Amino acid sequence: MGIYSNSKYVIKEEIEIVHKEHFLDFSGAGTWGNSEQRIAIASFAREAGISAGLLEEMPGTLDKASNFELSNLAKLVVEKLAISPKDIVKDFFDEVIDAGLSEEEYVEIVGIVSRIVDMDIFARGIDHPLIALPQPGVGSPSKARPETAKLELAWVSTIPNFPEGGLPAMQLFGEKPPKPYIVRGLSLVPDEVKRHMELEKAQYQPLGNIMNFDLRHHKGLSRAQVEVVAGKVSALNECFY
Repeated sequence: MGIYSNSKYVIKEEIEIVHKEHFLDFSGAGTWGNSEQRIAIASFAREAGISAGLLEEMPGTLDKASNFELSNLAKLVVEKLAISPKDIVKDFFDEVIDAGLSEEEYVEIVGIVSRIVDMDIFARGIDHPLIALPQPGVGSPSKARPETAKLELAWVSTIPNFPEGGLPAMQLFGEKPPKPYIVRGLSLVPDEVKRHMELEKAQYQPLGNIMNFDLRHHKGLSRAQVEVVAGKVSALNECFY
């Protein structure tokens, strides 16, 4: 049974499958956080959204799947990412790093929060209860930093495009075409890049189809109509891009 099987709308199977996989993904250890920490991050992001009036609280919505208590520093970052990412500036980033959060931890938090917000807002959009967070699993974070990652033009270290980025770049992005920072921004934690590409493919389109202007996401929407909606939403969200 799909996680949106009770929806009054017909949901594309690919979206249901990917969203279910991503919720289950939170129950496993990540690269820099264990499952307790990752679920606590997702849970606090959801709490922040409810408190800000962006999400609706329903019975069971805030049931604790993790008993891990985030630090005040982590909560500050999660809350800002969840409800006002447009207000994050370089000074804020520098302050949290100086206060003790590593850039690797920051990137993984960005990845987790953006994914749970994405799926929660989707549920809100189809008038569906928020999906319950999973129980924590076992295992420890790998804490594997890509060997070719370095500080380029982003705030955090990233994997350069191939060939400079070496094998990590080839495995994550391919040899060509070169990928912009909007694709490489989370590459300090490669698994978060992979997860975000999965969401993009299911909810929007595969990266390789960006220039295919004849592509139809849905029989009722042309590519041009989809981009008008996307552009309007981005403008309302004051998205940098």
